[in-house]
Amino acid sequence: MMRLIRRALNGVTMYRLMVYYLGLLFVGGLAAGMTGATFLDPAGLLLSLVLAVASAWVTNRLFSIVLKLPTNSESVHITALILALIMPPADIADPTTLAAIVLASLAAIASKFILTIGHKHIFNPVALGAVVAGIGFNTPALWWVGGTQQLLPLVILGGLLVGYKIERLGMIAVYILSNLAAVIATTPPGMMGMALQQTLLYSPLFFAGFAMLTEPLTAAHGRWSRHVYAAIVGVLSCSNIHIGTLYFSPEMAFLVANIYAWAASPKGRFKMKLIGVEEIAANCYEFVFQSDRALKFRAGQYLDWTLGLPKSDTRGNRRTFTIASAPGATSVRVGVKFTPDGSEFKRGLLEMQEGDPIYGSQIAGTFVLPRQREKKLLFIAGGIGITPFRSMIADLLERGEKRDIVLVYANRSADEVAYRELLTRARSELGMKVVYAVSGAPGDASTLPGTVVEGRMDETKLRECVPDLDERRVYVSGASAMVAGFRKTLRNCGVRRRRIHTDAFSGL
Repeated sequence: MMRLIRRALNGVTMYRLMVYYLGLLFVGGLAAGMTGATFLDPAGLLLSLVLAVASAWVTNRLFSIVLKLPTNSESVHITALILALIMPPADIADPTTLAAIVLASLAAIASKFILTIGHKHIFNPVALGAVVAGIGFNTPALWWVGGTQQLLPLVILGGLLVGYKIERLGMIAVYILSNLAAVIATTPPGMMGMALQQTLLYSPLFFAGFAMLTEPLTAAHGRWSRHVYAAIVGVLSCSNIHIGTLYFSPEMAFLVANIYAWAASPKGRFKMKLIGVEEIAANCYEFVFQSDRALKFRAGQYLDWTLGLPKSDTRGNRRTFTIASAPGATSVRVGVKFTPDGSEFKRGLLEMQEGDPIYGSQIAGTFVLPRQREKKLLFIAGGIGITPFRSMIADLLERGEKRDIVLVYANRSADEVAYRELLTRARSELGMKVVYAVSGAPGDASTLPGTVVEGRMDETKLRECVPDLDERRVYVSGASAMVAGFRKTLRNCGVRRRRIHTDAFSGL
């Protein structure tokens, strides 16, 4: 079952999956209103959605034209859908509800361009839009999607898929547990059952966690800072938490936590110009960019890339790619594999000319070298999954730092092996052991700078290549199916789960 789920999720981006999730919830709300299961007016819901989408799209388009910046159209639809799911349904007889939807949408989109520090927007757009509408027209967010019990199974099941796709289930769990802990701590014992029932069945708890907590650009980025961010939102979202007469709403909780996230995370949006392209393996190219300012990151981290496209397919114009260059390099490199059925985004990359711009944001990722230099490491890369290791190895070479590392690099043929020159240097200058696992036609394997193992790397071969496997911390990077396969192989070899670190390319 999990294999089928992973396969289905691999074919859709994070943003597209979120659109599907929110759209399904909206349709569910319409159905509940049509059947009389809730107070929701279907006509009012549809009007809310039309107003939200139109207002958000126009605002986004105007800012994009004036500032000459590429934007992600899917993020506009996500913002509009969430607002339609949490704001009071529009009522044609009550102009205030109409104006509140329009103002919330306008403020949410405008905040991405205006409320920024160091090219990084600070506040969750939906949360800000809801607060502005509440202040401007005394029409606060209703969060009807969380209070509609008939939608709870859809909220949770769909949200779990989203959390699994973007690997944020741990963060969501911290948020939920923090909220429940705050409810328990602030509720009299005699009212505990009612308070927990209200929180679990009729509050925004789950929807806010799955749909808003995971918003990538305003959440904290590091693993522990993400958990702190989630805990802040969870505690402040408790209806009993207040400062004097000020009681926090979920949207206000997000705004407070966003300030912490901004302070704790790398800042800014980077404008980068293409300065070169190099074919590094069969159907694999490395793109070299010059950034308008220095990127501060750790080797192995990734970056969100947004490319202006004349047209976009269902996978959108934003991708997450690992930074292949070392932190001290003067240029920014990214390795990309191309297939015949590639996306419009990748076609756009191939059509880029020298000097063309692309935009990067949200430096993040915990797939980095341990700070303890004495730890033995095993790197396992599949195909273009070599890119985070390329960054780590280049960083070690630049600093002249030797570590006990074995690299197992799996490909279907020798032609698909990238960064041969760098791996040769790593063997000679760092003493790194490099093993090439070639599962298909080996090709000219004699040119590979290291040990070559033909066939799939199973438990027996892995033990032969890495006799001290039990002593090593393992890093696995590549396509989701490849990562899952090696994780199973490692577990069969007796490697403990906590010693396995993965970086799956899941089509974010």
